[in-house]
Amino acid sequence: MTTSLVCRATFGAQLKVELIVTNIGISSFLFEEALHAYFAVGDAETVFVRGLDGTQFIDKTDRHITKKQVGDVRIASETDSVYLNNATDLELLDPTLNRRLTMQKQNSLTTVVWNPGAVRRILGDLGSGRWKHFLCIEPSNVGQCHTSSMVLHAAPISPLSR
Repeated sequence: MTTSLVCRATFGAQLKVELIVTNIGISSFLFEEALHAYFAVGDAETVFVRGLDGTQFIDKTDRHITKKQVGDVRIASETDSVYLNNATDLELLDPTLNRRLTMQKQNSLTTVVWNPGAVRRILGDLGSGRWKHFLCIEPSNVGQCHTSSMVLHAAPISPLSR
């Protein structure tokens, strides 16, 4: 298997991260990729993610059952979900920090939302209680050769967004 892998980050008024995987060999192969974006949040139990309403997802905390998202994604317990067939932009709204992050997904058809919650609060690299202060949102894909990227914008939350 011969592949080319490039990770490119562009810094400025916004952050752009690209992962470019190319099969330059003669044999096909399957791979998964995700841009693991860990966001600092004021309180994981008060943030919410917009843009996934109505999307089917695999709930990895509930025997990998496929479910349908109703409304905004909120963190009430351990969360490890793979949202399927979605290419829409996403928003992470954080009322505690008065911040909105907009993620423009490009060439990404799945999204992972992860937080260990209070039950799995102690992981090797995560101190007690730290689960409340981050949320992972990962643009992701399965495929042979493609480029996926995300562009993030930060802005205060307007009173009408809450």
